[in-house]
Amino acid sequence: MIQQLEDSRKREYEEELLRHRLIANLSHDLRTPLTILRGHIARLNKESMSLEGQNSLTEMNHTITRVGDLMDDLLSYTLLTSGKHPFEPTSTDIGRLVRASVAAWYPVFEEKEMQIDVDLPAEETFYWEADPKWMTRVLDNLFQNILRHAAEGKYVNIVVDVEKERIIVADRGPGMDNSSYERGAGIGLSTSNYMLQKMKLKADFTSNENGTKVAIGRA
Repeated sequence: MIQQLEDSRKREYEEELLRHRLIANLSHDLRTPLTILRGHIARLNKESMSLEGQNSLTEMNHTITRVGDLMDDLLSYTLLTSGKHPFEPTSTDIGRLVRASVAAWYPVFEEKEMQIDVDLPAEETFYWEADPKWMTRVLDNLFQNILRHAAEGKYVNIVVDVEKERIIVADRGPGMDNSSYERGAGIGLSTSNYMLQKMKLKADFTSNENGTKVAIGRA
């Protein structure tokens, strides 16, 4: 009986390794045809064509970009869950971490002509037992999702609520009830939720046609 359990665990472990390897290889192998497609689209853009044809090429290019983004998210999730990015918790100044993250993303939001509304207290903060790299990655995923799926709202709101020990990120996009947003954000959100759970944190989502609000706090 003990031997059977050990054999079963071994098979599960080997199958998990195989799945991770296949996903990593697939992500790598798909990059070449996507690059080739981009090249052909760039050539076609130089040709004379109707407005309808130009719109089709634009949509094709956006679709290729979405596929590439999904591949990146899937590979990141696979590496994370396979232990390639080890969890290293420490007492983390959340106010300072969020300010650094916002400073890094500020020029990106400005380039997209988005209104940036921030409330980041300079004199007050709070601490979580968290992995700073993982926490930064969670914020990166949220900001990236806004650019990918909610940029049309031209607005991002970032708040550090010291009293309630929360981080709030909000946009004015189409909302997560929109199926394309939900599908596109799915892998990135799964990655963020995985990291938050490991850090004993959680993300509460409030979403409608006027935008999405994410509040990160203790689980």
